[in-house]
Amino acid sequence: MYHPRPTLLCLLLLGLLTTAFATACDDDDDFAPASDALELVAEIEGVQITGITVTDEGRVFGTFPRWREGVPYTLAEIVDGQPVPYPSTEMNNWDIGDAPTDKLVNVQSAIAVGDTLYVDDTRNPLMNGLITAPRIHLIDLRTNSLLRTYDLPDGTTYPETYVNDLRVDRTRQLVYFTDSGRGGLMVLDLTTGNSWRVLDGHPSVQAEFDTLVIDGDPFMMETPSDGIALDSTGDRLLYHALSGYTLYSVPLDALADSSATDVGSEVTTVATTPAPDGLWRVPGATLMADLENQSVVRVTDGGNVTTLVEGEGVGWADTFTEYDGYLYFTNSRIPESDSTVAGMLYPIWRLPLR
Repeated sequence: MYHPRPTLLCLLLLGLLTTAFATACDDDDDFAPASDALELVAEIEGVQITGITVTDEGRVFGTFPRWREGVPYTLAEIVDGQPVPYPSTEMNNWDIGDAPTDKLVNVQSAIAVGDTLYVDDTRNPLMNGLITAPRIHLIDLRTNSLLRTYDLPDGTTYPETYVNDLRVDRTRQLVYFTDSGRGGLMVLDLTTGNSWRVLDGHPSVQAEFDTLVIDGDPFMMETPSDGIALDSTGDRLLYHALSGYTLYSVPLDALADSSATDVGSEVTTVATTPAPDGLWRVPGATLMADLENQSVVRVTDGGNVTTLVEGEGVGWADTFTEYDGYLYFTNSRIPESDSTVAGMLYPIWRLPLR
């Protein structure tokens, strides 16, 4: 079991943070550190950001879930350091209590793959339960127009489902999701539009505890399957409960078989880790947060944990993406954010990968 360190390296939010990174190498090789600055990409004031993705052309998109009333947009492009509602202000023009129209209700995650932005609209504002079936929107990044929308119906989802992270398997034309409301994985076939649920009720998708300890203080958080990462080389999906210390994997072929009845037998334990939110895969290792120690770590498949950067500015490292040799991530400041976030600053960081 991973045990949090008793002390933290406290750094100023806007100061330079010491980082350590290494070129991905063989699983059990020593990790060679390098000192670089953690760079501030943008700060979002008064609107809580969780998800981030960067396109092949360097466009940055963020997601802003409606966990409270008055969130002005739930999907935005970061332009000159400022969020611009995407794909339009009109599509983001929805608030708690409005009728569930075709507008974006509660976007948790989005990921850019090629010329397409895959957008997860949980349709579960305030995390109080679904108001309609969750929707997956595909947006053409060249024209900024909607290509197609998929619904995740009953059976794939439950009333308490909260569609959290997603990854796109271009080879199989499948999208994989975690359910952070009930616990489980979901699969969408982009060709047929069919979807199915796997590992429902399996121990690997359940929370292991109900309280994190952050900077010595307890923080109630009992969240099952949350972060996922696609390991294309190993043909597997890695996944992790937020409230847990275990990283699991399952073969992509097992997920692709909608008729499979015993996917649980294919699950393997990858490593014991800190408690994370999102995940990002590099050769031989997984990058993730150590939420209890306000840091980002590298965990090899052999279970070797190395701290890359830490401090108050890192905070609740939520979602990761990679572009042009940098790891981008958000600090969603979840333990600090209650119903009112006016005046709070939510940073987007980038960290050199080398």
